[in-house]
This record gives sequence, C-alpha cells and structure tokens, in this order.
Amino acid sequence: MTAGVTIIIPAFREEANIGAALDSVVWAAHQASVDYEIIVVDDGSPDSTGERAALKAKTDPCIRVVANAANEGFGYSFARGVKMAGKEFVTVFPGDNDMSAVSLKDLIEARGSTDIVISYMRKTTKRSLFRRCVSKMFVLTMNTLFGLKLKYYNGSFICRTDSLAAIPIKSTGLAALAECVVRLLKQGCSWKAIYFEHTGRQHEKSKAFNLKSVSAILKTIWVLWWDLHSPGPKKHVCPQPNL
Repeated sequence: MTAGVTIIIPAFREEANIGAALDSVVWAAHQASVDYEIIVVDDGSPDSTGERAALKAKTDPCIRVVANAANEGFGYSFARGVKMAGKEFVTVFPGDNDMSAVSLKDLIEARGSTDIVISYMRKTTKRSLFRRCVSKMFVLTMNTLFGLKLKYYNGSFICRTDSLAAIPIKSTGLAALAECVVRLLKQGCSWKAIYFEHTGRQHEKSKAFNLKSVSAILKTIWVLWWDLHSPGPKKHVCPQPNL
C-alpha cells in the first residue's frame, strides 16, 4: 500500500452530477498536493453514470471505475471501494457532488492528525425542515445508544485504510458511514471533527430518503447495537494509548 489518499465515490443514477463530482475531487486532491486515486463505484445505474465516469477516467489515470451488476446500495459500494483501496488513507465523496470541494481538501489535509477525522455540516438550510428533523433524531438516537457526543454521523470521514479494512461494514445503505464511525470510535480510535459545507444537489432530487433507506437505517442501528453489546473479544483496529 502506497502513501496517499483513496477517494471513493459511490454513485447511483448520477449521470447529471458525476462529472462535476469528479472535477471537485480532482481539484481538492491537487490543492492538497496529495498522491491520490479515485474509485468510482457505479451501483448498477440504469443511466449513463458509469459511461460518463469512464470518459473522465480516460483523461486521468488516477480514476478507476467499477460497476455493480445490480443496485446493491451505498454501503455495499463503499465497502467494495474500501477493498480496492491502494493508498494509505481512505475517504468518501458523494456522487451527487453535494459536498464542497474545499471541504474535501480540508478533510484530506487533516489526515493523520488523529485516527479518524469526521466532518459535520455547518449549515443545513439547503435541506427540507422534515429532513433536518429526521437527521437530528438520528443523531440523538445514535448518541444515546452508543454513548457518544457527535454532531453528525453521515458525513465524509478520513482514516487509515488498514483500520477501516479491519472492521466489518454490514450496512448496505446510507448508514454505512455512521456504522464505520461508531465501530472505529468504540474500538479506541482517537478522533476530531471538522466542518464541511453542504452545497446541495445541482440536478435531480435526492434519493437518500425513502421507505427502503429508512428500513436499512433501522436495521443498521440494530445490528450495530447487537455487535457492540454482545459478549466476546473485541479487536482493536487503532493504536491504543499507553496506560
């Protein structure tokens, strides 16, 4: 594994956004002066998401594009990208390009300052009131169940690839990032949080909130709680402090 950062972009039906997302990631990596690779995981999109990403890959050897045979979900695609990652650090960027490129640059530059660097939104006004209420309820639930005090769970984070590869990612849905954060923190990883700017989708409506995604989130919470509270030895994946 070489030094640098792997940026994973899970994408489903993002033909109108994937080009801009890749431009944002490339800009952020160049501004951070980091060796990088970008892995686009086309999640069985029925549109031209994969083809448009492949066209970008032809002009940039740092971009790789793989496709799931069927729509498997964000978490599945993210976990597939983690398995393919060849750089020392790994992070994720949304295929709909709704995260500021500057925020990604800041996240990349913060790598290694602690075991895991988490990002959370400074402003949420670009989301509906209902979506904001649901998000707050999710944060409150996660903090209560797992004894944490985070402001946000589903933002991009960056950590060492070997640490992330050492934990299971069981969620196939959007709660995969929250699952990873909780598992890493509960296994002793040090952390800090930095702001990220939510820019909002430029094209089409978000596919993040529907009955299927809510069901997947509830399942993730249950599985995570069971895994962390069941008896048995726990494997530490981050360096432990000297006692």
